[in-house]
Amino acid sequence: MNNLFICGALAAALLGLPSSSRCAEIVLEQSAVQSLLIEGLFKEEGRLYLQKGACYAYVEDPKVSLQRGRVVIRVHLSSRLGVVSGRDCLGVGLASWATVSAAPVAQGHVVRLTEIRVDEVDDANTRSLLNLGLAPALPGAVEFDVKKAVEEMLKGSGRLQGEVQALKIDAVRAGDNKLSINFDFKLVGR
Repeated sequence: MNNLFICGALAAALLGLPSSSRCAEIVLEQSAVQSLLIEGLFKEEGRLYLQKGACYAYVEDPKVSLQRGRVVIRVHLSSRLGVVSGRDCLGVGLASWATVSAAPVAQGHVVRLTEIRVDEVDDANTRSLLNLGLAPALPGAVEFDVKKAVEEMLKGSGRLQGEVQALKIDAVRAGDNKLSINFDFKLVGR
């Protein structure tokens, strides 16, 4: 992940110094959020299938931006919808670009997507398909476990074994192509 930052709270926790109410921050740049999305959803040759078979629908080529408090995802939809006849689909082919967005929120020690909506569709016929297929898949697609990330960073230090306890996410903000997560935690070192 690009540019994972933890401020002086880690040192304060290790040394027993008092900490501020906003102890730590992890900042994920646009490229890191896009990587999480691709790893979570676009697993089949860079595609997310909404329907498979002779009649099919999939989205591909996701481009992520972070703006105005939302994770914005532009995707290309390709589909052939109709009735299956043997190995063929008797129906219509659709292709369209679409923009879907969601609000990142904290749920326990994990950041997930909520308030999912289809913002723009080049072809209005594909809006229903996206609402039925893509929108339900997004909440688990970008899931960032803050506790796990901090524990993995501590393992990389090699000096102390630490256990993160009582992690609480104070704020999650999306803007300027960055996802910022402010949190407080208790670290027990061994």
